[in-house]
Amino acid sequence: MNKLILLPLTILTFNAYSSDITTFEEVLVKAKKEPILNKANIEISNKEIDNEMAGDINDLVKGELGVSVVQKGRAGTSGFNIRGVSEDRVAILVDGIHQGESFDNEIYKGYGYFNGSINDIELDSVKSVAIKKGSDSLFTGSGSLGGSVSFKTKDAEDIILPSNQYGFYNKTVYGSKNNETKNTTGIAFKKEYGDLLVLYTDVNGHELETRDRGVDIYGPARSRPDPVDNKSFNLLVKSQLKPNKNNNIIMTYEQFKSNKDINEKSWAIYGNDHRLINSSVDRRRYSIEWEHLSNNVYFDKLSTKIYNQKIDQTDDSYVYDFKGEKLTKNYKRSIKQDSFGIEQKVTSKSYNLFSLPMKNNFMLGYQRKKLQNDNVDILISSWSGKSVSKNNIIEPVTTDSFYMAATHEMLISDSELISFGARYDQFNNDVSLSGKNTFNHLYGKELTVPKDTRFSGLSLSAIYDNQLTDEINIKYKINSGFRAPTATELYFSYGGKESANRIEPNQSLKQETGLTNEFNFEYTADDWKLSLNPYYTYYRGFIDLKPKDKKMLNKYYIPGSTHKGTQKYWIQNYMQYTNVNKAYIYGLDINFEFNLSTLLNVYNDIKYESKLSYSKGKGSDGDYLMGVNPLEFINNIIYNTDTYRLGLYTNYITQKNPKDTVRDGKEWKYTSDSVFLVDLVMNYAITDNIKISGGLFNILDKKYKTWDSVRSIPKFGTTNMVDLAEKGLNRFTAPGINYKLGLEINF
Repeated sequence: MNKLILLPLTILTFNAYSSDITTFEEVLVKAKKEPILNKANIEISNKEIDNEMAGDINDLVKGELGVSVVQKGRAGTSGFNIRGVSEDRVAILVDGIHQGESFDNEIYKGYGYFNGSINDIELDSVKSVAIKKGSDSLFTGSGSLGGSVSFKTKDAEDIILPSNQYGFYNKTVYGSKNNETKNTTGIAFKKEYGDLLVLYTDVNGHELETRDRGVDIYGPARSRPDPVDNKSFNLLVKSQLKPNKNNNIIMTYEQFKSNKDINEKSWAIYGNDHRLINSSVDRRRYSIEWEHLSNNVYFDKLSTKIYNQKIDQTDDSYVYDFKGEKLTKNYKRSIKQDSFGIEQKVTSKSYNLFSLPMKNNFMLGYQRKKLQNDNVDILISSWSGKSVSKNNIIEPVTTDSFYMAATHEMLISDSELISFGARYDQFNNDVSLSGKNTFNHLYGKELTVPKDTRFSGLSLSAIYDNQLTDEINIKYKINSGFRAPTATELYFSYGGKESANRIEPNQSLKQETGLTNEFNFEYTADDWKLSLNPYYTYYRGFIDLKPKDKKMLNKYYIPGSTHKGTQKYWIQNYMQYTNVNKAYIYGLDINFEFNLSTLLNVYNDIKYESKLSYSKGKGSDGDYLMGVNPLEFINNIIYNTDTYRLGLYTNYITQKNPKDTVRDGKEWKYTSDSVFLVDLVMNYAITDNIKISGGLFNILDKKYKTWDSVRSIPKFGTTNMVDLAEKGLNRFTAPGINYKLGLEINF
């Protein structure tokens, strides 16, 4: 491993302070835990998650502008979509630890033998969610090209009522859209010297239903969702030790495990066989963090975190003969991602330079991540017996990454703040030859032998924040982000010169970069607030899997013959990950809030929210950014009293314009529907310790398909396919009217 010299950096800061800006010291107190620039565009608390009955990440962001969830058919979800880019281009962190990267490509996602989706998050263990939009790698590193989603897990204090030392928590929710029951139970205690939280969530559910039940047949024309038995659990154990007022030690263990049994009746190869899938995910993470409040004249706070995370994704495919129900094939596919890391953060004391108040933050980190694929193929035949072979489709890759960063913030007047900074990252990918790769025999002949690769990224950012008047605040922010190529993009290979479909690895890929310019205008009055947020992001080196038809000489060519398979040439579907020269996305977010209580002359709080989001993006090769969602217009009314809360949520989504779906010179075969959705959620506190909740969703019982759903349909393959008559498209429609009921106990 090469020795690396990391340069100190200077990082930006983002301030969203309110109209009462007075002194820099106040600003610093507000930003005690994080630099001001790390302020998120969207912040969601666990109280909001509970009140709105958000059961998964789809529910979490359905009312947020410019943020959606990537859909993967039977594989579920795979991360987030922000400002036109998704999956590995949107960083996902839990307690500051990056989640696993996706393992996905056109070849294998169409045949369903791998579950390479980004793992899910259990929301009942989440304390808060911070969503940043736009390229910004200063605090989250590689992958924050479209933005980042940071989850913070609960602490003991989140289930212990005020003035108590012990706490018990239980929440049970039933949802009809997938016949799911979720139960969460937790216990906690706190003393002067520390606290402890144990929180366990158990989920039992089934397939997500569609509005129209559909026809129960086999094959891609199947219009009813495939039967799914879905079970998962999440265990969170967190303890804080406080030996004195200046030191705090946080120890965390979390395990998330899910298991799906899928009867894949929509499988395209259904003539004599049918397929059952067992798809499982096991994620475990351990971390210990030391926080020290210093009495040093230079430093205010120091923190050190050490962590280890293991992710194991396995798909077992069982193919049975229809007639005798005999097992004929069993394919076991496993992807393992292990990571170990250490991070150091330092916050300086505030100081004056040239009579200007200032403050700095410094960060340093190292991570080692290992990716490994192991497959077992079992073939069973009545005449040849059972054969077993072990292989992989990508060589083991170890990635060492380093970063160093710093922030600087200063108040240049009573109302003006400037913050700026930088971050340097370096990645070393070391690939090992296992000797069991499926296409190992083609190395050095038709495929390039895998070799080590190196990447680095410099992230720069700055912000200017001005409170012009008591009512008007303006901000201008410029951020850069980057994404190093994944192991899949660098090393995955499939097929040789005689294969119908072929992917050739590209170890000459460069890192992706993005630059976001963003302006925010905010007007705050006594009873209402208006926010306008136009933005423009410019991407360079965008990595895309580019297919092309390649004319290949047919070795079975017979001159003058008209028989099938004897022509001189045949066409191969040749694919390779390449860097697109550039791409862009621009858009506008509008937020309006109005407190209706004064207008209606009522004591209780009545709030009206209105949100509008529009964006458009395109690459220099003529392809549109497929992740750009159609225009959304959200209107909500929320009524709060001391004992109950009532929320009416509406969302108008326009149809995705087919002209904006051009990829490889052709419009996408499927598009989404224009729809007006209405949801109603009520929470009622029976006592201080017991709360019941209920919700009706899609009250108007609309039938519709989302753009994120239909753009996930593969171009070819056997899984998640749709027949030519498009009867199977009904499987990709959303649920009709559905409900949730919940009971929450806390004492």
